Amino acid sequence: MAPVQDIPRLEASPQVKVLEGTDLRTVMIGFSQRDQLIDGKPNLMKDIRVRQAMQLAIDLDLIQKKVMRGKSRNAGALVAPQIPGYDAALDQPMKADPEKAKELLKAAGAEGFAFNFNCADSLVNEEQVCQAVASMWSRVGLKPQLDQGTRAVQTPKRSSGKVDVYTLGWATLPMLDTYSLTSQVLHTKEGSFGIFNWGGWSDKEFDKVTEASAVELDQTKRLAMEAQSLKIAKDHVLMIPLHQQPLAWATNSKIKDFPLFSDNLPRLWLVKM
Repeated sequence: MAPVQDIPRLEASPQVKVLEGTDLRTVMIGFSQRDQLIDGKPNLMKDIRVRQAMQLAIDLDLIQKKVMRGKSRNAGALVAPQIPGYDAALDQPMKADPEKAKELLKAAGAEGFAFNFNCADSLVNEEQVCQAVASMWSRVGLKPQLDQGTRAVQTPKRSSGKVDVYTLGWATLPMLDTYSLTSQVLHTKEGSFGIFNWGGWSDKEFDKVTEASAVELDQTKRLAMEAQSLKIAKDHVLMIPLHQQPLAWATNSKIKDFPLFSDNLPRLWLVKM
């Protein structure tokens, strides 16, 4: 894999204004927890040591500096600080430790472990992020097989379980809370739960807390339960949080006001010329 390099920057000019903001979307990496990989080989990621090693191999600071141009926010939790249910105590980004990663892989018998890494084009600089992560995994002895394509091509693979490792961006809307993530992404896929649980996760402890939060009417207790769910996810390395991605829009200099919203959707009726 090629080393991580800077990518071209969008510069302002007398004719162009660059507007910047921060998305509530947290970019993360998910794992398959099925017994076999899509090629039929045993899934070594069921061993938490392998998931821990994959997380320790990723240098978030390097990605933030080189790929995201210094505009992203490194994440330790699976939701942004603005989302109800967020717990600052969990939001401690993991520091890269390649040597520890190698030790864990050796202990788990996963040296040279090869797997499919499914990436799409729906996140900011997703192609470059995936290439950087794949390179970092390769440096600790893993063998990611990068599968990049458009969202239209990759989503069916994900929803049908034809992926080993994949990227995901989850932007809980401001009027909702962490339950959006815990119920739709991390809960066991059953009934209305786990619609986006592409890895086939099933953690009884996590499910119990998440389901209890769904019927808790006391907001303080509900948010505490959601924070507890996030802690279980972090302790078990259910997903690897990378960052909250930046917002960047370029406009004609004739536009006086172009409000940016955290969901990255333009409200053209609010634009002032």
